[in-house]
Amino acid sequence: MGRSINLVPWCAVLCISGPLTAIAAGSELTLTAVYGDFVTPPAIIRDHDATPTAGYLLDIYHELSEQLGMSLQLKTIPRPEIARALLKSDADIYCRANPAWYPEPLLRWSPPLFAYSDVLLSHQPLENLTKLALQKATVATVTGYKYPQLETFFREDRLLRRDYLSPEAAASAFLAEKTDTIVLSEIEAHYLLPVSKLAVLELTLNQLHCIYSPRLKPLQRQLLDNYISARASHGEFKALLQKYGWQMSAEQAPK
Repeated sequence: MGRSINLVPWCAVLCISGPLTAIAAGSELTLTAVYGDFVTPPAIIRDHDATPTAGYLLDIYHELSEQLGMSLQLKTIPRPEIARALLKSDADIYCRANPAWYPEPLLRWSPPLFAYSDVLLSHQPLENLTKLALQKATVATVTGYKYPQLETFFREDRLLRRDYLSPEAAASAFLAEKTDTIVLSEIEAHYLLPVSKLAVLELTLNQLHCIYSPRLKPLQRQLLDNYISARASHGEFKALLQKYGWQMSAEQAPK
């Protein structure tokens, strides 16, 4: 599978070749999908050159581009610019989104791919947030992330937030017992931590969707909607996550 990188003033582009069919009208044979530094493992897994090589988001992008008979191109866009870039047709699709996070009314949304929870994890038993707050526990968090069910506890200093620059850094601090607990998406948790050995408390439930650019034609969007609905109804997108678990990440870690 050939890959090449082209630099443009505000983004990097990774081109991944794929089959072409008549569904890609005219010269529009490339599906441009959003990623960036904010997309962490296991959504995107990078090699030592920071080139995306694996991850459930990359798997999903490959599937959707193949459904349209288009080659796949990854384009880095800063997280705050994603909605504007899609509306301006600077990219075609982003598949790690929820309407609550991107409330712009003109965005076009796919059916949900799968649901997942944000989870609180601890080495000690977890009953509920109120009892945890009585201990004034420290929570490993990610800088800039919001946690709806925890914000009141943080604001009132009933739980103590400890920010880290990435989920990986937060997980490392938690494993080193620098914090009492950690909050992550269950997807990140299963990749970064031995979840089966930890106490887990489910928090917010989220649905993962794709956002479409107006550059995708109505027929293309309908084809993707139909494909996503069929795959999601059988849990096949969620099943992709089984490829990216703690055992895999532990095996990939430097010796």
